[in-house]
Amino acid sequence: MAEPPNPALGTQHLANLPGARTSCTLLTVLTVLLAWPSPPAALPVLVRPAYFALLFWFFQCTARRSGPLRSDAMRLVCAGFLVLWLAATASAVIHFGGFERDHAFAVWLRLACDHGAMALLGTTLLAYGLMLWIPQVVESHRRLGADVARQSGALRVAETTRSHLEQRLVEADRRAILGELAATIAHDLRNPLTIVKGTAESLCRRQRGAEEVAAHTDVIRRNVEKADRTIGALLALGRPRASAPAPVAAREVLQEVLDLLQIEGARRRVGFDLRAPAGEDPPVHVDRALLAQALLNLLLNALQASPPGSTVVLRTRRWRGRAPAAVLAVEDRGSGLPGPVREQLFQPFFTTKPGGTGLGLLSCRRIAGELGGRLGLFPRHRGGARALLLLPAAPAAATTPQAEEAACRAGTC
Repeated sequence: MAEPPNPALGTQHLANLPGARTSCTLLTVLTVLLAWPSPPAALPVLVRPAYFALLFWFFQCTARRSGPLRSDAMRLVCAGFLVLWLAATASAVIHFGGFERDHAFAVWLRLACDHGAMALLGTTLLAYGLMLWIPQVVESHRRLGADVARQSGALRVAETTRSHLEQRLVEADRRAILGELAATIAHDLRNPLTIVKGTAESLCRRQRGAEEVAAHTDVIRRNVEKADRTIGALLALGRPRASAPAPVAAREVLQEVLDLLQIEGARRRVGFDLRAPAGEDPPVHVDRALLAQALLNLLLNALQASPPGSTVVLRTRRWRGRAPAAVLAVEDRGSGLPGPVREQLFQPFFTTKPGGTGLGLLSCRRIAGELGGRLGLFPRHRGGARALLLLPAAPAAATTPQAEEAACRAGTC
């Protein structure tokens, strides 16, 4: 897009010339005096020498301070103004000296200075200078155009080269990520497979009793299940999910997930506290199954991180932002999120749990993105961690299917 014209651009260029502003001001004043209607006879005689002296001084100083302007054309222009200045000065001397009354030559000389040979010589020198200047200006524009075209071509080549380099960097980064991912997957799969192999070899070395066989088989089964969980988590992470967003009551989904975890919570002696104050439980516009899956992962993490006797707190509230949204919070009283742990939270295969795959939080964040929201994990000031799931709220006019069914039963639909 072309830049808008800058009103101060001409003033800035004028300020770069020595004495330009003062010269323009004085030249304007002198021009007004020369064009004054019915002036006194002495006024034009006095003003004309100052007028040409000012022009001669300006072009002479400009040529001295600017190397590119030191040319034959500028010399001719300065010579033309010098001749006109000398002619105007001679005419003024003759007029104020009273030489015209006694000498006929003085009359002729003044006419030659004002309108004759001297004036014609100065004007001719100016014309020659301008005529020589025109080819220089044309040549300068030609060279400038050639330089611009050459630089534009070089710029296009540089942009093409940069684009190729960026593509190579992206490809190299992808290869590095794939290499790191492959190495991590190999590490996470090799460990249980190595244990399975060693256990099977130990089982085959000699005759074992029923209890030893059962123990070895249990080790094999648990490590195979661990490898299977890793593979399953990887497949779930990369598999596209169908999404059918609709208005959903967040409290209902939380309660459904809590019902699934009540037995596990009782076994670990960890309680749950669902806090959804009236007016702070707005319906969200999401896919119900995906939301339940994300909440199940977050609640399991909180449950496994909480010590016996503690409580996992679940909250819902409105988001006071530009767009209507809702926040679902899951808080535990575990060991919290130390700095090194927090920096690696969403890295694949990073986990602080002995039997974890390190893909649960990554999957939750991906689900949050698919639901049009965001997921963040933060340490709590009193210990533990808080997971915040920001989700788009349903439009105010929308109602949940359960609300519609209740309204119909009440005869208001």
